[in-house]
Amino acid sequence: MDEIAAAADVGVGVATLYRRFPHRQDLMRAVLEARFEEVITPVLARVAAVDDPREAVYLALESVVSLASSERPTLAAANNVGALTMDLAWRYFSPVATLVSRGQSTGAFRPDLVPDDVPRLVLMLLGTLPSFPTSAPQGWRRYLDLLMDALSPEGASPLAPVSPVAEHTPRR
Repeated sequence: MDEIAAAADVGVGVATLYRRFPHRQDLMRAVLEARFEEVITPVLARVAAVDDPREAVYLALESVVSLASSERPTLAAANNVGALTMDLAWRYFSPVATLVSRGQSTGAFRPDLVPDDVPRLVLMLLGTLPSFPTSAPQGWRRYLDLLMDALSPEGASPLAPVSPVAEHTPRR
């Protein structure tokens, strides 16, 4: 906290920092909120006006994975203090699910997708991040392209009926 206060604006002392953010979790939550508002909120507003649903979904997914890739230490610190919560995630998942639904109505996405698929698809993409060294931080883009292909109706195999994850048995 001393280092953060020293790096902040002139006149911000440790006591002021603790009054505003009594716990590390509060500070990390404020950092996450600020980054979301700076990066994700403008992207979601912009993609809502994009005519091509595939491009809109691609840009929305790209924004969140790119942010997560560039903010890995911040996200790790936020996770360590319990500041990563689903309410912030749902502010992203809900508009993206709407974009997917819009794309389904135009035939751009397979018809058997459901809104609950969106968080899991995003988590799949985010799950690729630790596998890339700092020398190749953009490797996740390949998997974004593969995912976009998997969302296409062309050549899609029928999915098993939607069921709770614990009850789902993958096809062989």
